[in-house]
Amino acid sequence: MAVQLKWPILGVIIPCVLIATIAYGSHYFVFRTNLTSTEQIVYEIFVCNLWLSYYLAIVVDPGSPPKNFTPKAGEWRRWCKKCQNYKPERSHHCKTCNKCVLKMDHHCPWTYNCVGHGNLPHFLRFLLFLIVGMIYVLFQLGKRVLHYYDNSDLPSYLIDKKEMFAVIFLLPVTFFLFVTIVVLFVRCMINLLFRGMTQIEVWEMERVDSQFHTERLWLQIRKNYFKLHGKEMPHLVSWNRTTRYYEVDESSSNIDSNENSIVPKDFTSDDIVFPYDLGVLSNMINACGYPWMWLLPWGGPRENGYHFQKNEFMSDDQLGLPWPPDGGHQEPAAPVDSDIEISDTELQDMPSLRRRLDPRNNMTRSEWMNDLGETLDDFGVDLEAEDIEHDDLVSKNGDVNN
Repeated sequence: MAVQLKWPILGVIIPCVLIATIAYGSHYFVFRTNLTSTEQIVYEIFVCNLWLSYYLAIVVDPGSPPKNFTPKAGEWRRWCKKCQNYKPERSHHCKTCNKCVLKMDHHCPWTYNCVGHGNLPHFLRFLLFLIVGMIYVLFQLGKRVLHYYDNSDLPSYLIDKKEMFAVIFLLPVTFFLFVTIVVLFVRCMINLLFRGMTQIEVWEMERVDSQFHTERLWLQIRKNYFKLHGKEMPHLVSWNRTTRYYEVDESSSNIDSNENSIVPKDFTSDDIVFPYDLGVLSNMINACGYPWMWLLPWGGPRENGYHFQKNEFMSDDQLGLPWPPDGGHQEPAAPVDSDIEISDTELQDMPSLRRRLDPRNNMTRSEWMNDLGETLDDFGVDLEAEDIEHDDLVSKNGDVNN
């Protein structure tokens, strides 16, 4: 997702050339003489369906907030400086499309479009059809390779040279593209089905988890809690005491901690509730419609993209804050001491030591990167459009906290 092209239109031209080369090259040089007429017709119908899904992924708008949108009570009040409008939950301003996108997943250079609330089903269908089509092409090309091997003792003039060269060229190209698309599709589906998250929200969760043990994160969370609920944050207790037992030890407790530390000692990152994860089936239905519509070109999301259903665990959430709990911004980090003392106990627990010394602990949201080196900029988010200084919460009674 971190691919950025000098000429964005190449993001559409390159996939079109690859799809046409594989689909029609395989048909003309290989399938034309090895498949029945019926099989060839079915194959071309499938290719047309693939083109349609790609076209829809390109032209269908992911959706933008309505003018004069007003956040509901208990939501973040986030102003977009470029659109001059408030952003609904899960929305971000895309630096390439130059507009706010509902439930933004990422900006895809290969569709020249943002993937968001309105067109995520088309994007997923395109990837799925592409994978299925390449599996079929790889299967047929593989059969031709076995045929050449079984008949390797035949004179060369009995072998169709054009077909053989086409197989030699198309097989590795198709396989490379297949692996690439499968990785992208699996990543998107795992996050959607099992976590209910967009790619940006996965990144946010990783950021919160990475900085979970820092005081600057919890200072902001405590401020947000007071703004929303009008009272101090209570003592937090982990729902999984076993997990907390293994997470907290003498070495890890030295991280940003002392007797007066504001970092909860009986609370883990697993206790932070992500509000939009409704379960595998509900996550898929909310994103792509009912099951009988998943493969249809007109299948789309059920929700309006402005407000989203929250899961049942929100009633047990001890923080009760909208996502992300720190609002995406924190207090400035204190200067890092270059002379950090490391005890013998810490040397025996390398994971905790690495976490303590991780330079990302003091990074702002705009600087932070995940383990793959991805920043928000790589997902297409326009950080210059965010008015962080004036972001705030709408309290439970509908008042804005400043």
